[in-house]
Amino acid sequence: MACFSSLSTLGAALILAAAGDPSTAPGSQPLVIGTDDSFPPYVQPLPQGGYEGYDIDVMTEICRRSGHDCEWQTAAFDELIPGVISGRFDAAIGGIAITPERRALVDFTAPYADADELEWFVGLPGAPPPEDSLTAVQSGTIHEAWLRVQGLGYESFATEGEALAAVVQHHAQLALGPFTDRPDLEPMLEGAGLGFLYQVDIPDEGTGIVLCKGSDLKDQFDAAIAAMRGDGTLDLFDSRWF
Repeated sequence: MACFSSLSTLGAALILAAAGDPSTAPGSQPLVIGTDDSFPPYVQPLPQGGYEGYDIDVMTEICRRSGHDCEWQTAAFDELIPGVISGRFDAAIGGIAITPERRALVDFTAPYADADELEWFVGLPGAPPPEDSLTAVQSGTIHEAWLRVQGLGYESFATEGEALAAVVQHHAQLALGPFTDRPDLEPMLEGAGLGFLYQVDIPDEGTGIVLCKGSDLKDQFDAAIAAMRGDGTLDLFDSRWF
């Protein structure tokens, strides 16, 4: 069921455009889980097909413990929250930080991973500071929201790779995103001579699973997360992937 009641009049057009056709909303079984198609180590594609990663392990275990059959669908990051709102997905996971702005639109589970507030602007040596730069950023992220709130100049891109490419191609002076400890992005960062130039704290409330407002899945998923935290399963996944 689409949770359109959570949409503001101002944001409705943008949310629904990114969400796609609500008539494709999934049925009650199996649960359809939306995720980004590549955000290592949370989600990353396997050579033989399918996906692996920290979030894949977490969500698979939550589905098992809560007694649900789950199937995966991938989408661009900025389609995940709109996809839950429209009913395209029953839940979404993919390193999604919990913030007040997002909680106004959707429900989140209890956090299954802690917040990491330190983020970096990357750029070529000598790039001016953020207040004097155009910053490339992935659309739909807390990094984009932070730039907007701060009133800094930015341009949004569908993926992190495209944001970095904008800096390499001199369309932007800086890129802001979760670029540390990212082996998938290291060739681009190092090959282009990009460096970590300016750091900033972007607060959030941890990483959670996105659910429709009022979803009865919240209590089920929260119980599974609490049990996984208590029996060491989350620590096991953390040591496997980080």
